[in-house]
Amino acid sequence: MDDWLAGVQALIPGSHVEFVDQLGGSTRSNVRRIRAGDRTLIVKEFTGPGDGWVRECAALFLLPPQVPAPHLVATGVTPPTVVMSDLGSGRSVADLLLGPDRAAAVTAVTAWARAVGTLHGNTAGLREDFRQALSARSGDRPVSESRLAASLDEACAAIARQGPELGVTVAPEALDELRGIGARLGEDGPAALTPSDACPDNNVFTGDALALIDFEGAQWRHIAWDVAYLTVPWPSCWCSWRLPDDVADQAIEAYRSACALPYVDTAAFRDDVRVAAIGWAVESMSWLLPRALADESPLTRPMPTRRAMILHRLGRAADSTELPALAGLAADFRDALTDRWGEVRLPYAPAFRATTG
Repeated sequence: MDDWLAGVQALIPGSHVEFVDQLGGSTRSNVRRIRAGDRTLIVKEFTGPGDGWVRECAALFLLPPQVPAPHLVATGVTPPTVVMSDLGSGRSVADLLLGPDRAAAVTAVTAWARAVGTLHGNTAGLREDFRQALSARSGDRPVSESRLAASLDEACAAIARQGPELGVTVAPEALDELRGIGARLGEDGPAALTPSDACPDNNVFTGDALALIDFEGAQWRHIAWDVAYLTVPWPSCWCSWRLPDDVADQAIEAYRSACALPYVDTAAFRDDVRVAAIGWAVESMSWLLPRALADESPLTRPMPTRRAMILHRLGRAADSTELPALAGLAADFRDALTDRWGEVRLPYAPAFRATTG
């Protein structure tokens, strides 16, 4: 710890640094709170391979002050470290979805949408700046501004393997439609900076406002992909319980008001959010399916099962009329998986169960 503190001290000259507490992290990072003079700061040290340090540094460096997110204080290269402002220990959207108070959960989801809208509206013109910020920090290993096309290619390859294992014929036309969503909702459309997995636990309330945290996956992406988190819901997240439709609709209205880009007031925006939700449904199946097939063991925290997530999402994708081949593939996978598992319903978030059938 002494060596670590000395390294952090070197990044913040002029302030005496003390360790305060361990905040967690992941297999990719270690997050701690420190005291530096008369303020507390968050220090995120990247411990695993990947480009998370480059992406988080670039994103926090660019964010305008009106975006509710941490402010960049300092960075270090060896080890890869980001020092940022401390937003406190407030509750997250996930905390309120887990709670008993429906009104508080609605307020939280709406605040999430407003924060994402503010992020999008204030970064929509920063694509070249983001490219340059990535390039300035990536050294001899270029980091792409977007992983969308690569992610969809990976999903298509996985689905092509998974289908025959379940007796499902994977038509090339269906995979073409999935890749086509990436072309339709690519980074050249109405796009902005995104954390890429703005999950219900990747935020913190600071008073009455909500701030977004965790930008290690930051990329440039069409804004419909983030808005569709409200309708899938939460495709890349553990806490992906169902949201009542009226709550999602209210949150999308809050997003539109905060984002204020002309595009979000068009019918095309609503159509694109619907198509993004179909893309998330099928792509996320490709991630979740191996574990769901191998083992649906008791969960270590209150979250929906992977099987429930998959079946719920495939059911919605199967209802699509504008992507008929992909809808047919979703229906075939759902039928095959229901034959194995039975019907597994995705529950509403705990905060909504007493008032939603």
